[in-house]
Amino acid sequence: MDSLSSPLRIEPRWTDLDPVGHVNNSVFLVYAEEARARFLYAELPGTWQHIVVVHNSIDYHSSVVVTDVVHVTSTVGSIGRTSFTTVNEIATDEGRRCATVRTVQVVLDPDGQHPRPWTDLERAALSELSGTPASP
Repeated sequence: MDSLSSPLRIEPRWTDLDPVGHVNNSVFLVYAEEARARFLYAELPGTWQHIVVVHNSIDYHSSVVVTDVVHVTSTVGSIGRTSFTTVNEIATDEGRRCATVRTVQVVLDPDGQHPRPWTDLERAALSELSGTPASP
């Protein structure tokens, strides 16, 4: 699945809006989460349910209103020993950049309590998604 050719399309709902009529800042995390979950489910089918978020950051570029349609792309930005960062770009149909969401996640061991290192297969899949060569 090429996330850039298959972005998640979202039509904002009235409940997404703040009192000024813009999509509320916290809703950008929900949009990114939906796109990221679909992305990881497709790309890491045996692992995605063991991945948890440990950090989010958002750069806001432009507001979104209820009449906008947004597209959310997902890519892998960097890969650590037990973690990785996804980058979600949120933009309108017209190509106006609205937000960039960076999310650091870790993969948990079977007890679900502690991070574990990536397997060689997982690291290779993540590396392919990031466009960087896999390292041991």
